[in-house]
Amino acid sequence: MIENFGNIYLLILHIIMTALFGIYTFRTLFAPAGMAKEFNMDQSSVYMVRVLGTFVAPFFLIGVYLIFRPNGPEGAWVYYNLIFINFVILSIYDTTFYLKKIDQDRGAKNSVTDLAVNTFTLIASIILILGLSDKIYL
Repeated sequence: MIENFGNIYLLILHIIMTALFGIYTFRTLFAPAGMAKEFNMDQSSVYMVRVLGTFVAPFFLIGVYLIFRPNGPEGAWVYYNLIFINFVILSIYDTTFYLKKIDQDRGAKNSVTDLAVNTFTLIASIILILGLSDKIYL
């Protein structure tokens, strides 16, 4: 397992990132009412929270698969690059929303925790892409 990722640090980083996707997937698919309340959404938004969770669940499932498959992350450039692109866009939006540059009058909220998780995942994806480039780009 470690040899597939090149070193223990890249494996741990991949596991942490996959765990974050797992937590988000669990919350959106199995406890969406809590997320609706946390973000000041009406209970009628539970459907949309679950729909959003279905888009994140594959990142969790593929992340777990890459840990245990015989070739590890070999050839998985699309997976890591999609994470990078998603979190570039999400980080830009979350930062501008947090700084109240857009969507000021919507009544929605985000927090420093949201920004920290986005920043961590963005940086982790960059580190994994660079660290695994000899394996993912075949």
